[in-house]
Formats: sequence, C-alpha cells, structure tokens
Amino acid sequence: MTAVEVLKIAEAGPDYIRLQDGGRDVRINFSHDEMFSKEESAGFFRGLRSNRAAIPVDGPFFIAVDFWRDRCNGSFKVIPSNFTVASVERSQLSLLWPTSMVVMAYPPSRA
Repeated sequence: MTAVEVLKIAEAGPDYIRLQDGGRDVRINFSHDEMFSKEESAGFFRGLRSNRAAIPVDGPFFIAVDFWRDRCNGSFKVIPSNFTVASVERSQLSLLWPTSMVVMAYPPSRA
C-alpha cells in the first residue's frame, strides 16, 4: 500500500507541471527518455488543467490521473502512470504573508 496526496493540476509548462492544493505546491520537472521528450510528457497534462492528480508521499514516483474510492472497502485505488522525472520540488505556500515580506523589526527581548 502506498500513501498518496491528491492535488490540482495548476499549470503545465513547457517541460514541467505544477500541482497545488491549499498550502501545498509541487513542481515536477520532466526528463527525456527513449519514448518521450520532456516537452511531450508535460504536454500530456495541458488538457488536464484543473483536474486532480495523485502522487506518492514517498517511495517510487508516479503520477495518477485515474483514481477512485472502492465501494466495498473504502480504499483509494489509483492507476499510476510512470514518467521520467528529473526532479520533484515540494514547498508550502504562505497564503497570508510571503516569506520575503516577513521582517523582524527588533531582535527578541531577553528578560
């Protein structure tokens, strides 16, 4: 069993996709392989913008755009698609204050 997180496909760039949901942001940079170029891999997702995709929390990487909840036992089923990936960048979005705007005016007081 593999733990996954489900995110919205927010952007499909020339050779990457960006998945976002709430405060989470994941950029997946594709790489060339013997079957597809990195541009073709990213292009697969252009028509899927605003749809959901599932990616593993850890372990071997895949992207699943086909998934459902099993009616019998309630488990979450995914059909993984393997893409050649150069890197996966995960970050948290700050919805209230971008980190570049947080400035400490005074050092903490020492009582």
